Amino acid sequence: MNNLVTKLKTWNRDRLNSRRDTKFNTVLSNAFDRAPLGLDQLKRIASDSCKVHLVAEGRRKLAVYSTYFGIFNNKTLSPLSVSASFDHYFVSNNEKILYAVERCGWKPIFLDLEVSPNRILSAQQAKVPKALPHIFHGLNSYDYLLYVDDKIDFNVHAISTLIDAMGRGDSSLMIRIHPSLRGNILNEFAAAMIQPRYQAQRDQTVEYIDRQLKNGMQLKVDDLYWTSAILRNTSHPDTILINEMWYKNIMDCGIECQISFDFIAQQFHSIAVMPADPVYFKRA
Repeated sequence: MNNLVTKLKTWNRDRLNSRRDTKFNTVLSNAFDRAPLGLDQLKRIASDSCKVHLVAEGRRKLAVYSTYFGIFNNKTLSPLSVSASFDHYFVSNNEKILYAVERCGWKPIFLDLEVSPNRILSAQQAKVPKALPHIFHGLNSYDYLLYVDDKIDFNVHAISTLIDAMGRGDSSLMIRIHPSLRGNILNEFAAAMIQPRYQAQRDQTVEYIDRQLKNGMQLKVDDLYWTSAILRNTSHPDTILINEMWYKNIMDCGIECQISFDFIAQQFHSIAVMPADPVYFKRA
């Protein structure tokens, strides 16, 4: 009897290990083709993909945009109905997702990249519009762009009042301070490693951090940033520099893009802090 129990425990452990390995080799695999995600290639794809959806009518003050990439069954988005006072755009490689958000009033932007069940690849693809809104035809027709993660509840009318403060401060972008992490970028890394999707890129991220330190960047910082909401001044000379530097660092670091942003922020003085007031965001 004891021998049977031991065999059953061994079988169950092997079964769980096999399921875990299969998940990391397919759904959470860091082995994917990065060539289509090169900056020059993306500029061509983005320019061709979204011309049919965006028609610029001169410069406008502010637009909101969000994004989701991947298969429909993995969707986490909960698109809110939009404010008629501001244009809202949604970028995705999945036309089913775009159909769903369009019914809530979001203007669809289709980016022609592979739709994959690999959540690491999908997360990496989602960093394209998050970091590089200026490559999308039409989005760069706005003086200010508000990026919001697809899971947060935001008040665009309240956020729009921050634009004057950005102008007075000559700020390229405005972003929130992380609500619970501070002092050292390794705190961000440690918190991220709880999640399997970040574990899948652990070695890549460690190597990136090591290179940043060798290049003179610092781990100890006063604040860590929360990249789930970013207000950009599209005409500021630093904005595209930050966008493209951040994207290249995301490709180097991996999908935990707050780590790479914390290093990028050390090189620019035009980044402003968004006030931590619930009037702007009802759900983080």
